[in-house]
Amino acid sequence: ALETLGVSAFPQMEFWARAPTHRVRDEERFFVKQGSSAAHTYGKTLVAAEGMTSIGPQWEESIWRNLKPTFDQAACEGLNRLVWHTFTSSPKEAGLPGQEYFAGTHLNPNVTWWNKAGPFLTYINRSQFLLQQGVPVSDVLIYYGDNIPNFVQYKGADPAKVLPGYDYDAIDEYALTHRASVKGGRVVLPEGTSYQVLVLPGRPSISLDALRAVRKLVAGGAAVLGPRPERTTGIGDDNAVRSIANEIWPKVHTNLTARALLEARGVLPDFEGPADTDYVHRRAGATEIYFVRNARPEAVDAQVTLRVKGKAPELWHPDSGRIEDAPAYECTADGRTRLPIALEPNGSVFVVFRRAGTGSKPGAPAGTAATPQPVNGPWTVRFTPGWGAPAQATFDKLLSWSEHPDPGIRYYSGTARYSTRIDLPTAREWTLDLGEVREIAEVWLNGQPLGILWKKPFAVKLPSGARVGPNELEIEVVNLWPNRLIGDQLLPPEKQFTSTNITKFTANSPLMPSGLLGPVVLR
Repeated sequence: ALETLGVSAFPQMEFWARAPTHRVRDEERFFVKQGSSAAHTYGKTLVAAEGMTSIGPQWEESIWRNLKPTFDQAACEGLNRLVWHTFTSSPKEAGLPGQEYFAGTHLNPNVTWWNKAGPFLTYINRSQFLLQQGVPVSDVLIYYGDNIPNFVQYKGADPAKVLPGYDYDAIDEYALTHRASVKGGRVVLPEGTSYQVLVLPGRPSISLDALRAVRKLVAGGAAVLGPRPERTTGIGDDNAVRSIANEIWPKVHTNLTARALLEARGVLPDFEGPADTDYVHRRAGATEIYFVRNARPEAVDAQVTLRVKGKAPELWHPDSGRIEDAPAYECTADGRTRLPIALEPNGSVFVVFRRAGTGSKPGAPAGTAATPQPVNGPWTVRFTPGWGAPAQATFDKLLSWSEHPDPGIRYYSGTARYSTRIDLPTAREWTLDLGEVREIAEVWLNGQPLGILWKKPFAVKLPSGARVGPNELEIEVVNLWPNRLIGDQLLPPEKQFTSTNITKFTANSPLMPSGLLGPVVLR
């Protein structure tokens, strides 16, 4: 498989979004590591994958709860070119939400959130741009043998017991024999990618060509780990295998994990952070690029240690495009860099090193925060005409549309605009925190657009022009298609609002929470 993928201009695999019953485990969802290994060992820049595939959900995948965390995990497996699954061509006469393929995360102009998808797609594009720079940085190269069938599994399968803190690639026989050499005790490839340790498969057989390549690497000073082979694969000269093995195996490490061998060689982890954080590392000339993700649905204040010496870390935020110096960092005695990173729920950030630095201390603490101000409403909510909801309703308190007594609102899918007045007591810096949102929100203050909020925390800083006293707040919220599709099952065909070839939803299907749920607070 690796040799076949290595022929491609860009190796392509696949990965799957979360689903309640189909491909639930990571080993059933992520197949990127094989494609990234092929790209890395054959000198390809792009690592493509079909995503975010699913079977079961229909218009139900949340961007912030499902799609972003799934993309981020695939990125840590080496992905840097998403091939979207699926953008369905649906003719206008098919209605809305229209014609869809039975599988895949639906993305076309018929999805409810199409007009607010820009920031999410920009996040993907910024991330992929940085992940296409330079060459990958991994410490372990695994020769996975020439048995058939053979497959490089997802990153967490960790066949050489490398993780956490180190990364690895797999290599096939052709690349091992034709592309690998030794420089400074490291296994190197022509593009400059290099590895500290070569791990051989835990089998008693190996091909003569692969073993001869291993002999050259060992003679050049490479660190090799694996069991002594006893015979050749297939029909061949077993005596020749044993002869070479007897020659080089005193220099080949056995009965160790790759991690233990790295530690014995004084190779410190490339990344250390809290549980449920992950990373991928690339090097572009003298610039080090780390992508760090939080796999938890809760925010985490992380302390991470990265294997970079003498450079100042910058935080590059792919959601906003903002670049800032790390608020503080320490050059450790072991030649690495430690810094704090505040990661949002399922959050991610790039840590980029491109300038010299010797460490810094945090600045002065911020002043005392004002008491949070609840925004209680009442809220005027305007719905898009033609989809069953009243043109306007008053919400004395926030609740999910799916819990509203009016069936037109309860089964509504689409966009609704909330408006209310907020009073700012002082001229300070204020952040508007929307609390829970299902699924995406866009905010205006006094008619000034403040942006689209598509992930947690659904919060935005108010502009300096916000007035002390009354201000007009408007929030557009868009939910997903299922509630309207479910509500239509209670109506005769001639009164239904939707049209689609998907027949999954029934009158008894559970409704999805929708709208602005709050609590909305000024901080």
